[in-house]
Amino acid sequence: MDKLIVWEDKITLGGVALSDSDTENIKTLSLCMGEDIVTTCDRLSVLLQTLSDAWETLKDLSERILEVLAVEKEDICESCIGRRTRHGSSIKAGKPRQAKANIKWQEKYRPP
Repeated sequence: MDKLIVWEDKITLGGVALSDSDTENIKTLSLCMGEDIVTTCDRLSVLLQTLSDAWETLKDLSERILEVLAVEKEDICESCIGRRTRHGSSIKAGKPRQAKANIKWQEKYRPP
């Protein structure tokens, strides 16, 4: 790890001193693993870099999936857009029903 200095119970990384809680967490991890603080910091750095690479890979994969879905969505012919169906669909979504006047049958069929 670049410029890691452990001095008087303080850990300095690249000229920036870590907070007391971060220092205590790193010391606890190094005691649990049975290694020195420098090795623990190196392993934490490798772990964080691996997670960052995995995140970038997932981000690229999701962008590719969105591109594929966008191309599939545009692959609808003009006649199917008018009928609101996908090309080759067995279910036809007909045109919406027109609104009808709400007239009671007594008014419609009453004698003159």
